[in-house]
Amino acid sequence: MSYIQLSASERNQVYELRMTTALSMRAIARQVGRDQSTISREIARNRSEGGHYLPDSAHQKMQARRQQSKTAFSCVTENCIFEIKQRLKQYHSPEQIAGRLKREGGSRISHETIYQMIYANHEGLKEYQKYLRQGRGKRRKRGGCNSRRGQIPGRIGIEHRPAIADAKTEIGHWESDTMIGGNHNGVIVTHVDKASKFLVAGLGKNKTSSEVNKVTIERFTQIPKTQRKTMTFDNGKEFSGHAELGKELGLLCYFTNPYHSWERGLNEHTNGLLRQFFPKQTNFRIVKPEALEKAVILINKRPRKSLDYKTPFEVFCLDTPGTDALQI
Repeated sequence: MSYIQLSASERNQVYELRMTTALSMRAIARQVGRDQSTISREIARNRSEGGHYLPDSAHQKMQARRQQSKTAFSCVTENCIFEIKQRLKQYHSPEQIAGRLKREGGSRISHETIYQMIYANHEGLKEYQKYLRQGRGKRRKRGGCNSRRGQIPGRIGIEHRPAIADAKTEIGHWESDTMIGGNHNGVIVTHVDKASKFLVAGLGKNKTSSEVNKVTIERFTQIPKTQRKTMTFDNGKEFSGHAELGKELGLLCYFTNPYHSWERGLNEHTNGLLRQFFPKQTNFRIVKPEALEKAVILINKRPRKSLDYKTPFEVFCLDTPGTDALQI
């Protein structure tokens, strides 16, 4: 049952009844419409230093207690804060810290409270923010994003993709992605064949679906139709033009589950190889196509252990009839 504090008018009524009548505490409570224990507790807690009950000072005392009770993190002990600091320095996440403290029979604190203390700089915890995995200056709001990620029209999930694509025995099943330039200056569109690890990449002006489609179509004009079977994207809106792209190239398009980047693990890895040539913050608007082409050739002609030390170029071009003349 919730307890409702007496209002200022009710305190005035209690005062007047006590001063002008000889009513008992029970009778006063009945007049005010409150429980007897409520009135007794009110008078006992909010008396002045002289022992008198005054409505104005009583109301001020109540407000002071309420303000004090709202002091942030007042229930978190010094020992708990010490433990949090020590464990953050070991790169434990707030969730891991909260769970471990509970398991060890120590302080019970939620991981949300730990995050709030860090971002509020309670007891100097702000400097420990650098140990957080993401290291953001503020927490990302939950459920407040208006992004339509994962809501691409006509989207077909990866669970419907032919099983042979996962077997990696047939050339023509591609994983696709984009690499964004520093300060969103330009983009590199990347496509990697799952069986051969052969990389196709092109420079784009921006991350719009029309630009991504344009770059992809230009790069795939040299790829035989027999090696265009499927493409698998993440759920970025730059791939919302998949229907037009699939129709133009004569292939089927599929999408990974939202935030399941490992379902395109080969492409993620290959983008990492490209980053050796074009580190983060690189302005792709000033990168020359010749520089990208050189990097792609070096990657495609690098021996791979998973290909028995053949190169992607050898598997994709030389081991496949009709593709030995490709220059990509």
